Amino acid sequence: MDRKEMAKRIGAHFGIKPKYLSVPSFAYEIKTATEVYTIDRHGDITKADGETITMDEILNQAVIEESTENLEEANAGEEPNTWEEGINEATAPTLEELEGVEIKLPIGDHTATSLKNILNMLYSKQQLIMMAFETDEPFMDEDFAEDLNKEEALDLEGLKKVTQRLGAERCPGLQINFEEKTLSFYLYGSDLSDERISAFKDLVALIAEYAKTLNRASFKQAQDDNPKYALRTWLIRIGMNGPEFKETRKTLLKHLEGSGAFRKVGASDETQM
Repeated sequence: MDRKEMAKRIGAHFGIKPKYLSVPSFAYEIKTATEVYTIDRHGDITKADGETITMDEILNQAVIEESTENLEEANAGEEPNTWEEGINEATAPTLEELEGVEIKLPIGDHTATSLKNILNMLYSKQQLIMMAFETDEPFMDEDFAEDLNKEEALDLEGLKKVTQRLGAERCPGLQINFEEKTLSFYLYGSDLSDERISAFKDLVALIAEYAKTLNRASFKQAQDDNPKYALRTWLIRIGMNGPEFKETRKTLLKHLEGSGAFRKVGASDETQM
């Protein structure tokens, strides 16, 4: 069982929504009335005092404690505490609430080079993409892309070994399943409207296709004082042009500062979509 499922099960057991802590820990936190459980990037669980504990111990301990409380209440002539029985689909955290949105694409004719291009593009533009979706959750940690590009991967098997060695948990926004031959893009956030989900689908599909045309995509993050212009020109470069993508561009550029039409901010108040 992976740690996402662990966090989901523990959270559902207590009727509490797990909190994803993002970089640098990439941990999940479940805070109850009496304890704080942290699931680290390796799937190890610790309590607030640093003591390690297993998921089974947490779930069994909670059941024992509740049974004891109910027995005491019954002996006192009170109604049993049935708070856990009240947890249903409306109160238990769903996958969408916990993890956001997953867009899965087939690896298809991608090569090790084109898959690395996807990772490099996501990293180089991740700050702009995070602004666009108003999220604090990055696709990958600050050093993942640089570490990836220090490694040589001539084919998919080589890339599989490299990503396993680096640690897939360091790149929560894109998971490559080499067995199923799929790419899973994740958008984390609490305000994921239908428009944003649709825009994310368009974005990752175009990134995946554009990656195939490049010999080597740069992972360098350029400092830019006009985020809206930087994102707009990049979107057009990867193929998000024309009237069919007008609403997608509008959604992605809506929350970025600057001018979409002019490189230098202040040249005009007009902003193109």
